[in-house]
Amino acid sequence: VTLYVNSAGGAVNEALRKAVWDKFTAETGIKIVDSGPADDAKLKAMVETGNTEWDLAEVNTGGFPRAIELGLVEKLDLTQLPTKDLIEGSYNDYGVWHSPYATVLAWDTRVWPLTGKHPTSMMDLWNQKDFPGPRCMYKSAIDTLELGALHAGVAKDTLYPIDQDAAYKELDKLKPDVSVWWTTGAQSVQALLNQDCVMGVVWNGRPFQMVRQEKAPFGVAWEGNILHNSWWVIPKGAKHYKEAMQLLAAMQDPKAQAAYASIIGYASGNKLTEQYLADDVKAFLATSPEHVAQAVKLDDNWWNKNGPVAEQRFNTWLLQ
Repeated sequence: VTLYVNSAGGAVNEALRKAVWDKFTAETGIKIVDSGPADDAKLKAMVETGNTEWDLAEVNTGGFPRAIELGLVEKLDLTQLPTKDLIEGSYNDYGVWHSPYATVLAWDTRVWPLTGKHPTSMMDLWNQKDFPGPRCMYKSAIDTLELGALHAGVAKDTLYPIDQDAAYKELDKLKPDVSVWWTTGAQSVQALLNQDCVMGVVWNGRPFQMVRQEKAPFGVAWEGNILHNSWWVIPKGAKHYKEAMQLLAAMQDPKAQAAYASIIGYASGNKLTEQYLADDVKAFLATSPEHVAQAVKLDDNWWNKNGPVAEQRFNTWLLQ
């Protein structure tokens, strides 16, 4: 049997292969052919034409509730998964978390060394008094609106529906300090490295790799981080449901998740993974318990319904 798995592609798929897939193939004889990137439109087209090529697929945050609504995914057999060990909210009848990541604050330790006074919260983006200098921000309504609303004083557990007017009032104050509106993960850390800004929002996997492998001068602050995740699903009409469930179960193994996290800096939803991780890995993971405690969980359903209109307003605001 050959399983066709569609995920982010690139480094993510390579890490999955090293951490889980090769061992799974050796033990079961089931081959894995992977593709990327994740593609919600392609998934929809496959299912609607009755030509489902993928056996297991990654669906992005906002696309997951939509895929369920449209009937694009099979119900999972949860009895095969170690549900009692999985973080609350990290699985349901139709999907299991894949590579949760967080939008965090990174700053330049050449300016504020870890040994001295340094930023500790996403809200320090607004703190020019203690931490003066230009900022780098993600060119998207996602995350940016959440941060604006948090700075307006909205409590993180009542963040949704987002009070956009309140958020923009705060973002108006921040906007003059933004030197770079980045569009890719690579650009977000490159701008910091080049000192185009002294701090900025980044995805946690970026500093993980650069600090550990290249000793990049970055510090990371987690207070008010925004937790995202995509989901593993079995597309409706998948040809190898049984084997796909087997692979999904193998990917929930805490040792496999620890191996994956150690390569790429993204963990998954098994609570037991923690004990197999080195401290310098835990420090950068979105799913470390102390980081989850400081996080805002991105609301897929809100973005699914309001995303396009929110992005339009954001783009208009950027040009003003």
